[in-house]
Amino acid sequence: MNPLLLETINDLPPLPKTVIELRDYIDKKGADVNLGDVATIISKDPLLVGELLRLANSPFYGFSRQVSTIQQVISLLGITNIKNIVLANSIRSNFIIDVSPYGLETSTFLENCAKEVDFISEWLHEEDKGLANTLVPCAMLLRLGMILLSSILIKTNKDKEFLYANETNGFRDIHELENQYCGVDSISFLGFLFDYWKFDEVLIQGIAFLDNPHAAEGEIQKIAYALAITNTLFEPYQPLSQFNAKKAIALLNEAQTQGIHFDLGNFLSKLPQEIKEKLEKDLES
Repeated sequence: MNPLLLETINDLPPLPKTVIELRDYIDKKGADVNLGDVATIISKDPLLVGELLRLANSPFYGFSRQVSTIQQVISLLGITNIKNIVLANSIRSNFIIDVSPYGLETSTFLENCAKEVDFISEWLHEEDKGLANTLVPCAMLLRLGMILLSSILIKTNKDKEFLYANETNGFRDIHELENQYCGVDSISFLGFLFDYWKFDEVLIQGIAFLDNPHAAEGEIQKIAYALAITNTLFEPYQPLSQFNAKKAIALLNEAQTQGIHFDLGNFLSKLPQEIKEKLEKDLES
């Protein structure tokens, strides 16, 4: 790997002690993990407790009743999801974000990142709640590779050159350009980071197959397709465009040929209003 990428990883802000303790405890205990021990570890950090309660009561999870204790959060979401959520939430609060090397307005970029998380939760909440819960922490960090590659480009004074090359290429084939300037594309880098932080293996593999979900196997394939569909729909340069919405539907249909079922009607009904009406008219014609 590019030495600068390794330096960037080594310079990443350390995870809080409670987060590391929780992750390492869950990984070490495996099937023998104790819910009471998990609650005890989390309770050492009142801010973490508050954040988990906030997330559990947010639209991301859509529980029918108020969740008021950390024990309830753990019971409702499950140990693995708790670990991934705690990691994702801690990581995303640690970065100064500037995606100007990509020719993107940072505030708009962050708005679309938030929409991605909302969408994947709303889309799958009724259809496959377990999958929705699994993917929320991944969706929270889906653009982290771009954020860190932007930082590298700025640090090496290649941001203007990268932006010019990107503009000249019409903001197409962005992964090829990332490889040229950084030695890795943003999705591959994200997968490496998930492995570095010791996220659950299904998320690491889901990201690894995001660009070619048809090649994944078993439970990973549905995760990879769900991520690929969301990634396509909210592609940073044309989020929620008619073109990308149709590409997302094509991926959904491709998943069906692989034995992976997503309900098209449900997908269309959960699309943001700004694209839903135009797309439905096209499908009817």
